[in-house]
Amino acid sequence: MGLRRFLAWCVLVMVLPLGAAGWQRPFMVMGPDQGLPNGAITSIAQDSDGFIWLGTESGLLRFEGGRCSRWGREQGMPSAYVNRLLANADGTLWVATNRGLVLFRHGVFEMARLESIDGPVSPSALALDAAGRLWVTTGQGLFVQKEGLVFSRHPLSPSGRLLSLQAARDGVMLVGSDLGLTALRVDGSMVFWDAAQGLPKSGVAMVLEDGAGRIWAGQGRTLAMKLPGAKGFTDQSRLLNASLSPNSVPFADRDGSLWLPTQAGALHLTGLEATHLDAAMGLPMRWVRTVLRDREGSLWVLGATLARLLGRERLWNNPLSSGPSGEVVWCIARDPSGHLLAATDDGALRVSPSGVQRIPGTEGRRIKFLAVDRSGVLWMVSTIGHALILRPGSVKAELAPLGEMGYGLNTVMTDSAGQVWFGHPSQGILRWDPSLHQLIQEVGAGSEPSDKMSVFRIREDASGRLWAASSKGLWLREPATRKWRLFTEKEGLLSYGLYGMAFLPDGSAWVHSREPQGLMRIRIEGDRLTVLEHRRKGQGLQSDLIYAVEVDDKGRTWATSDQGLDCLDLDLHLGHRQGMVSEDCALLALLAEQNQIWVGTAAGLVRYEPGDQESSAPIPRPFILHVLMGGQQIETDGAALGPVPANDSSLSFRVATPGSLDVDMAKIQVRLVGLETAWRDLDAPLARYPALPGGSYVFEARTVRSDGETSRITSLAFQVRYPWWRTWWAVLLWSSAAIALVLLIIRLRLAALAKSKAELEVLVAERTEELHTRNLELTEAMGRVKQLSGLLPICASCKKIRDDKGYWSQLEHYFSEHSEVGFTHGICPDCADQFYPGYSKRENPPPT
Repeated sequence: MGLRRFLAWCVLVMVLPLGAAGWQRPFMVMGPDQGLPNGAITSIAQDSDGFIWLGTESGLLRFEGGRCSRWGREQGMPSAYVNRLLANADGTLWVATNRGLVLFRHGVFEMARLESIDGPVSPSALALDAAGRLWVTTGQGLFVQKEGLVFSRHPLSPSGRLLSLQAARDGVMLVGSDLGLTALRVDGSMVFWDAAQGLPKSGVAMVLEDGAGRIWAGQGRTLAMKLPGAKGFTDQSRLLNASLSPNSVPFADRDGSLWLPTQAGALHLTGLEATHLDAAMGLPMRWVRTVLRDREGSLWVLGATLARLLGRERLWNNPLSSGPSGEVVWCIARDPSGHLLAATDDGALRVSPSGVQRIPGTEGRRIKFLAVDRSGVLWMVSTIGHALILRPGSVKAELAPLGEMGYGLNTVMTDSAGQVWFGHPSQGILRWDPSLHQLIQEVGAGSEPSDKMSVFRIREDASGRLWAASSKGLWLREPATRKWRLFTEKEGLLSYGLYGMAFLPDGSAWVHSREPQGLMRIRIEGDRLTVLEHRRKGQGLQSDLIYAVEVDDKGRTWATSDQGLDCLDLDLHLGHRQGMVSEDCALLALLAEQNQIWVGTAAGLVRYEPGDQESSAPIPRPFILHVLMGGQQIETDGAALGPVPANDSSLSFRVATPGSLDVDMAKIQVRLVGLETAWRDLDAPLARYPALPGGSYVFEARTVRSDGETSRITSLAFQVRYPWWRTWWAVLLWSSAAIALVLLIIRLRLAALAKSKAELEVLVAERTEELHTRNLELTEAMGRVKQLSGLLPICASCKKIRDDKGYWSQLEHYFSEHSEVGFTHGICPDCADQFYPGYSKRENPPPT
């Protein structure tokens, strides 16, 4: 922002007749909610990884986004009181304490040694020269890094009490003392200035060189400047609005400008132009100790507290009220003179470089929408009261002559033909007829009393067509026919009616619904509606509940919602965390211009000044800061973790992103390769893995933005040792024992089989002998058996058998001779009946 423009806004704040705070920069006070102390912060620095370090009166802190890690005397610091911090390019950190200078490296504090000094020393200033050597001012003089942690006294150490130290161009070191300013050159020569050359008589407590080579030096209420090549300094004390802060550190910004801490804010020097960042501009502190701009571009201000400037230094808030809540802004427009008009819950306001003024006659009235017609009449409508007008040349607003239908209107607009149109909450689209001095209903709700239609916004496109967003859908009026046509969800529109629209340079239009359905881009040609695009949450929008949409002069689309302001073309989001006084935006309260975006919110007016090629900050990759194992905290520093004992295999990994990452816009994801394959969101500061089994693992972390873009992966490889019974020697021992056991079992089995075989052989022999004996006995028995074989000739009548000699013998006689068979004699029943009928009947009477 240029000086004239800035001063104009400062004048606006000073003459504000409403008693409001005026335009303010948004700051976030960093305290316990961010894991920081309320105060007692003495210094600030940023390391090469991007982490913010804070020196305090009770130790060293590393800001890790929502929490802090702390180091104190228990961790090896000689004193917990930190005076200065200075980060090296190699990631190490110099820490000046009340009892010595230490180097913080890999989680360990290493004490520096200043030659020729016995006992503790308290460094007061630190600076790195062009060669990377550290220079230190102490009460015993000036010291320069000799090698490693060893420092030697500079042979040209200035006299007096050393107060300040800074590195300048060409390797020159500037040393301020209570006697003046000394420039120590690389060739060993020196130049000295004092009050005779324009420096403060009390000495130089603050010295710094800007991007143009000008040297600024000051003390108290005196500020002096030396141009390159000049022999002396000129007084620039007029630029100060308060005394320079004692024991403070000035800061050279990346654009060559300077920030000087004062007792009433920070003095920003851009060349010879000075601006003041103070309480009137929203700074939440009075005196400032130092300023730092981090690698993301955020400005940190340290004083009685620590605050971070939000909104990329392009965001301004104006509550428009002296009350704690601010005014609700319902509409923003420009009048013909270029002044900004704001419709609020407490009347209509005119914002100009000369101040913010409430239009008389609108006090206490809720103005919902306003517009200026071709004749210069300002029309103001209210949803809960009569419409008002302010005629050209009039000082006070009056009731608009609209009759009964002019009560409770939603919106008003003026078309290119000079006609004034109104949107009614129940009676549809109305047109003001100046000749008849009455409202004409162009589009009504319907014949039924319950068939009402609310119209929220009426706009005119580049071709002269009028568009009206209503509860029924989208009404379109062609300039040739002057007839209205309704488009609804049947033609592809969003359902439940529309709130508003905005036109793109290609003739298409964005429309948004009364329901949370995002943005739809459409094109209407004749009777045909074509849906070109539908944007939802996550596609450039933080919310589906859209309140307003506008297209600026460069064709960029801006949209407000219940989550703040979004730009679809810049991948930009602004909400409460980014500095908006409130992210609860008002319905249709958005004005997009080429260099300024105006937003009406529930707590005042917001102004954002976008850049030409603005883009999101790069996603910072996360860092694995330390590992908790067995009750011990191990600093990793990106190196591989040593072997993890099996009995300490429950691990916790502390992961954080450097800088000021917005947790709503990005999140950290982790996974443990070897145990899990999918990424998971890290909700707590630590990623915990209890009782990991033995094996090789890789812990990975990444940052994921809301649009899906991811950062580089940070990984940490480690191995969990197996329990002793699963080590190689234990496995070898168990294997050997198992083999021996198997061999023993085999040997015992073979012995048992051999014994069984011997016993079986004896048994077989015994059974064989027994069988042989039985066979002999059987042979003998069979020898005694006379067998009958072949065909026996037998008489068919008497049954005698003929032997081999031809003799016929009785059957019994033949078998007795040829076998061991004997016979007994009896008579069968048949023969008894035949041969002894009488006997047989007496012995066996027939059954009855």
